[in-house]
Amino acid sequence: MISLDLIQNETQMATLNLKRDITKHIKRGHRWIFANAFDEKLNVKSGIYFLSYKDELLGLGIYQSDTQLRFRILTSASEFYFKKNNPIKTLDQWSEFQWRKAVSIRESFNFSNTNSFRFINGEGDGFPGLIIDIYGNTAVIKHDHAIMEKVWDKNKIAQKLISQYPNITCVYLKRRNDDKIKGENIIGQLEPETIFKENELFFASNIRDAAKTGFFLDQRDNRLYIKNFSKNKSVLNLFSYTGGFSVFAAAGGASQITSVDIAKVAIQAVKRNFELNNFKTKTEDLATDAFDFVDQQLKLKTKYDLVITDPPSFAPNEKSVPQATAAYTKIFSDSIKLVNKNGFFAASSCSSHISTEAFFEILQESFSKARLNGTLLHVGAQPFDHPFPLAMQELRYLKFAFFRID
Repeated sequence: MISLDLIQNETQMATLNLKRDITKHIKRGHRWIFANAFDEKLNVKSGIYFLSYKDELLGLGIYQSDTQLRFRILTSASEFYFKKNNPIKTLDQWSEFQWRKAVSIRESFNFSNTNSFRFINGEGDGFPGLIIDIYGNTAVIKHDHAIMEKVWDKNKIAQKLISQYPNITCVYLKRRNDDKIKGENIIGQLEPETIFKENELFFASNIRDAAKTGFFLDQRDNRLYIKNFSKNKSVLNLFSYTGGFSVFAAAGGASQITSVDIAKVAIQAVKRNFELNNFKTKTEDLATDAFDFVDQQLKLKTKYDLVITDPPSFAPNEKSVPQATAAYTKIFSDSIKLVNKNGFFAASSCSSHISTEAFFEILQESFSKARLNGTLLHVGAQPFDHPFPLAMQELRYLKFAFFRID
């Protein structure tokens, strides 16, 4: 599934040498090597290379010449399929082995009630820079960097997908929403609206224009958890996007649901998702800034039985962590103040630069600022179809915590 155009020499592949000894880092299973591990004078184009330190061959991977994340390991030299004299065979056997492993951990899905899931989760499934999400009969391929589109052979992947899942009728390559060409059909034709199912509930997505690949599949388990605590509750869903948590709250029997998101198109999608499920729940869907809305409700002394606060990533990089910490603390603290006594509060962060430990420190500070106490009932994270290598804790990005307000 690797594009052979990226392989410099099929019979005698070039080797890149590290200037620093990070062999322990690699042998423990970390797949990323940054620019400072290479000679700063190294001038080679992006492609597939062997990697070594002194006289020890460490593996085979992708060199990215234009990013600080400079090298992504595909296979280490210790893997049973690694053949230093035959990189093409190594890559073929490696990719087939990783594919089979990805299939095996998705076999537990009950496709009768959930037909939307992540099939390939980058390094977590052994395919650096590659994401494949499936929404019913539509598969969406996405890369985390433009270079990776040259690495992965989209046509081979598409053919393999429909062989694995014959119900798939469309394979779509999705690029960044601000790219000149947002995406392309590889097999079939992407419909203006894709309808899919999650835990027996229906959702619609305009995949071409939506965030990520079309939906935030990683909150699946946490949405289902919310359903269990929604009966007869007034619910506020902040940063609702297309209303995933709102729909599950309705399914759980919520008496009233307010969904707030700054994007008008997202709020329109909330309404559409409620229509798909024929819910008659009393709702208020507001296209407005969540911070402004919360400030207004605090002045009005409005209270809710359950508040869900799932903001976008406030920390896109390490430099932004202090500012992000302040933003998370403010919105969580203010959200907590909106909860009735003995009500519930759900907080989430999707930023990989905010660690789990930092997340709970933020929450402790938020409760302190709100002058309230909380009892932690549940800690959630990304589901099993979003795996990550144990050695790469930075890929453990999703945090979710559910509290009772005491």
